[in-house]
Amino acid sequence: MTGFKYQGIPTEAIPASGTPARRMLDLYMSGNEIKEQLLCDEFGRNYRSLQQRLKGDRFLHWNLISILEDGEIDRRYMDPRHLLGDRYLDSIARAERKKELKADSHKEAMTGASRVGSAFEDFIEASQYLDDLKKPIKEATQ
Repeated sequence: MTGFKYQGIPTEAIPASGTPARRMLDLYMSGNEIKEQLLCDEFGRNYRSLQQRLKGDRFLHWNLISILEDGEIDRRYMDPRHLLGDRYLDSIARAERKKELKADSHKEAMTGASRVGSAFEDFIEASQYLDDLKKPIKEATQ
């Protein structure tokens, strides 16, 4: 039983009861702003991996909104559309998060692709440098 607070939410988006991901989701479903320090205290230093799972494909793109202070994330809260029990509004919030995730993925892929040529040249240069360093040792042992 997922409870009233998960009304209108696809069941595939809800982690299994008792798991760290579910505990984190339950915290966000309170509707309150959650301080980063609380997340670190509650879930350990690697709590961001749980957030990424909630925000990613595995749990259908929960939209967690970050609040910055002095350029750093201070706290986050659940997109209110997930909390309304309205399947349509929930799906819009999920679609926006998915679009954001896929845009970031595309940007990273394009950045990586544009570096292929220079990265290969750097690899060749590093290989040559290593070979040059080893050359005296190789010649001395022949």
